[in-house]
Amino acid sequence: MIDGIPRIYNWIMLFRNMEEREDPNVNFGCANGMKNVGVSEVIDIEEMVWAPKYGLKGMIDASLRVKVQSRKDKPEEKIMPLEFKTGKSPSSQTSVEHNAQVILYTLLMSERYQKTIDSGLLYYLQTDQTQGITVQRSDLVGLIIRRNELASDILKALVLQQLPPVLQSSSMCRGCRHLNACSIYHKAHGGSIKSNGLGDVFDSNTKHLTSSHFKFLCHWDHLIDLEAKGTEFLKKDMWRSYNLRTRSAGGVSSIVIDASQGIPYSKSHEDNRFVYRFVPHDTSCSSIVSDDDPSSVSLKIDLDVTLRSGDFVILSNESSHQTIARGVILDTSKNHITVSFSKLLRIPGRSSTEHDLLKQVWRIDKDEAVTSFAIMRFNLVQLFLQNDQNAHLRRMIVDLEAPRFDSGSIVSQDPAISYVWSEQSLNDDQRRAILKILVAKDYALILGMPGTGKTSTMVHAVKALLIRGTSILLTAYTNSAVDNLLIKLKAQGIDFVRVGRHEAVNEEVREHCLSETNVQCVEDIKIRLEQVKVVAVTCLGISSPLLANKRFDVCIMDEAGQTTLPVSLGPLRFASMFVLVGDHYQLPPLVQSTEARENGMGMSLFCRLSEAHPQAISALQSQYRMCQGIMDLSNALIYGDRLRCGSSEIANAKLEFSGLNCCLPWLEDVLNPGRPVIFIDTDMLPALEERDQKAVNNPTEAHIIAEVAKELVKNGIGGDNIGIITPYNSQANLIRHATCITSLEIHTIDKYQGRDKDCILVSFVRSCKNPTSCVASLLGDWHRINVALTRAKRKLIMVGSRKTLFKVPLLKLLIKKVEEQSGILTVSKNDIYREGELIRCSQIACSKQTLDIHK
Repeated sequence: MIDGIPRIYNWIMLFRNMEEREDPNVNFGCANGMKNVGVSEVIDIEEMVWAPKYGLKGMIDASLRVKVQSRKDKPEEKIMPLEFKTGKSPSSQTSVEHNAQVILYTLLMSERYQKTIDSGLLYYLQTDQTQGITVQRSDLVGLIIRRNELASDILKALVLQQLPPVLQSSSMCRGCRHLNACSIYHKAHGGSIKSNGLGDVFDSNTKHLTSSHFKFLCHWDHLIDLEAKGTEFLKKDMWRSYNLRTRSAGGVSSIVIDASQGIPYSKSHEDNRFVYRFVPHDTSCSSIVSDDDPSSVSLKIDLDVTLRSGDFVILSNESSHQTIARGVILDTSKNHITVSFSKLLRIPGRSSTEHDLLKQVWRIDKDEAVTSFAIMRFNLVQLFLQNDQNAHLRRMIVDLEAPRFDSGSIVSQDPAISYVWSEQSLNDDQRRAILKILVAKDYALILGMPGTGKTSTMVHAVKALLIRGTSILLTAYTNSAVDNLLIKLKAQGIDFVRVGRHEAVNEEVREHCLSETNVQCVEDIKIRLEQVKVVAVTCLGISSPLLANKRFDVCIMDEAGQTTLPVSLGPLRFASMFVLVGDHYQLPPLVQSTEARENGMGMSLFCRLSEAHPQAISALQSQYRMCQGIMDLSNALIYGDRLRCGSSEIANAKLEFSGLNCCLPWLEDVLNPGRPVIFIDTDMLPALEERDQKAVNNPTEAHIIAEVAKELVKNGIGGDNIGIITPYNSQANLIRHATCITSLEIHTIDKYQGRDKDCILVSFVRSCKNPTSCVASLLGDWHRINVALTRAKRKLIMVGSRKTLFKVPLLKLLIKKVEEQSGILTVSKNDIYREGELIRCSQIACSKQTLDIHK
């Protein structure tokens, strides 16, 4: 393509519309003949176009505004797609394919620009030939029919697990790069040599697999289909009108571009991208807020953001549902979202001045599903291809053969072993875990219970492996988990390469990205990757072409308990041995589809192997986070007394106040540093939950949480040392409005995994006249309860209805254990006497519900 740049430049100079000369001729076929074509404007380059009406999307090489004139007709201005082809003049078959591609682009652009686009251009670089394409209705009808046939085949595969018939063409199939995968899927779905039509080729591609292998493939392929189907429903939501939309967890609506700094964007000089900051739309609340009513609440709209830094997103216009651009999240908060785009934002077919952009109301949706599901399917089928590495992984993962350990290698002559025994900062659990890794031949499992220092353990494991000269692939599902480990490795002076998108990588390790190093060509990249022993990448990022031919001795995967099995398979194919680090007693993999989750997609590879071979586990049990009273709860409910405090200082740690002076007696009881665990029972109050569609919140609990937080700060506990957790997004938003302490971190349970604070406040929310309904709610998920209970270091304060929570067996045990510590505190109306504040919390809840209804 680089060789073609001069030709592209010459083409532009030739076709640039100029008054002093006649535009060049282009042949638009027999029916339309030769026409003069002059380009008056290049509207966009590599324009990504979505057409939900047709279920199609594509990237157009160039979108042009051209002046077209034939000998008979007057000149007219048109918008056209231009497609570059680097090959020679096409054969009859490829000519049809190229023409069809341009015709599809005209269809996409017609919807995007809201006008009929009936022609396009093809330019062949090698022959310097320009061809005009005129859209015929019969061509469009034929393409739409083929599109519908493909959609029907995809739907049958997705819903019925029914694949389309194979071609049975030896000449076409033998050269196809998908031949192996196609043969395996055909055999898995009941195909045979006869139905395949390829004879011995089919047999050689499938004979190494057993019936249990095909059963495993079909099972997980079906689970991926179920999850993909559930996610597609969420993606459709972005095209719905407000009153038909669901509460999607993958997007944010009703936002505008922030122009408070004078201009709507900034330019990133590091990667030449354009950065826009979005803030909540200032929706009028005049119908909700009364200036005459002193108890009226002024509602500030916060963003309920579930997007993370590094997520791919789609930006669309809220009113027209028109997709504008694809970008990457740089950072988020409750007040803003910052997104990086490859080019300036532009509204297709309209003026796109800064003023026009600022007037628009926007929507941002996550755009990862198609890519991640494709990677899952690729990983899954790769497991069953015929080679030694895949055969080894099948024995471990599918057949569940017992992993092997070299018991004879624990000798002092091994310098890596000597390092482990001599390192003073390691405790006995951590030392045993690293030794387990060093003697593993197939895999090792490291159970990192809360606060046990698994990241530090992994750092020392890496150092020990490097003493042996071992090459290491470090991976995790999220960028943050990968980078947290790398930051500690960097502090130890360990060299590494970080593979990933620049904007998704933590600033502290960006200098180790290949884009930041002095690499000038592919050969330089190969040399750099050969020089370094440690390479880090996310589980989905492993598909990077940079790592296509790279192999490692060991793969270490963090967050393994939260990663789905098909995603985990990707990095494991690159290493001879693997180490999974996680805790399957905390949050499992996030699965949107209930059916997929109930059928096993929520079981991680870490959990599967742990249950099959407990002897492969080395548990980290000495924890350095929770004081004794808090740890006892998790031990009783989840860990069976395996957790222990790493020191007496940890066991006896208490909140340290600057001077405890509370305005109310009940608050003094709550803050008492001698009581590490408190449960505030709201059954004596009118503290019932409130519902709006699927959202649930509890204004009274929000008020109590806000009062306790305010009292903690007043008595010398910094807001950044306090965390507030709740199972529900709507309750988290309500608490944010009820508190005025900006340094507080208020999140759902899912967002708090991996984090901790000196003091944690938990709002359970659920309080109803029929408590049995709570058993099936988020409170019935013991993984989440475990996370909520293990975030606090010195003080855990919980608020909820004892009567309601007693209907959930695990929470009933929790309350009994708190009662054993004399931690139950029942509050009454006399304690919570600030009625104005309760009214305020209720009005916030009502106001938010009203806004949601208006939307």
